[in-house]
Amino acid sequence: MSYKAFAKHFTHRTKRRHEFVKITGLVEKAIEESGIKTGSVICQTHHTTCGMWVNEDEANLIGADNMAYLCDLKKVLDRFASPDHEYNHDDIKDARNPEGKRDTHLCEADENGVINECHNGHSHAQSLIIPHSVTMVVDNGKLIKGKWQEIMLVELDHDRERNFSILVQGLTE
Repeated sequence: MSYKAFAKHFTHRTKRRHEFVKITGLVEKAIEESGIKTGSVICQTHHTTCGMWVNEDEANLIGADNMAYLCDLKKVLDRFASPDHEYNHDDIKDARNPEGKRDTHLCEADENGVINECHNGHSHAQSLIIPHSVTMVVDNGKLIKGKWQEIMLVELDHDRERNFSILVQGLTE
């Protein structure tokens, strides 16, 4: 028996705020590639407004493309920290608001090449509910999870490129 750690890094382009991206398959593949038989797997996002979550992949809970109503978790997240509320984080000091509370950090340019500051105080607050990482058990070279459990990358802000890592660690035989 020997101890081993195995890491993989990924990038995913999200499509919208409150998108739940199932990554369980990537995690299971990383476990298989690692050769680790008994240990743990950690999935971690590299962002403050994007999280990792374990729950059921069910449309009424997490949403789906072209839904005509709000899914349960979007309601809960927005009730906790609504994008319609005022946040000091969104009070940006720039040419239009020289007395703003924070210096500008710009989002990426849109399809027209225009760079607009993101107002995302709500998504930072929502990250109190959705953590940046999850840890799960590996046994017999397999991810141990309940029947309905899925590992998901959760976009709390807006469409953008997101980075995350999977670390598998434990015993090989």
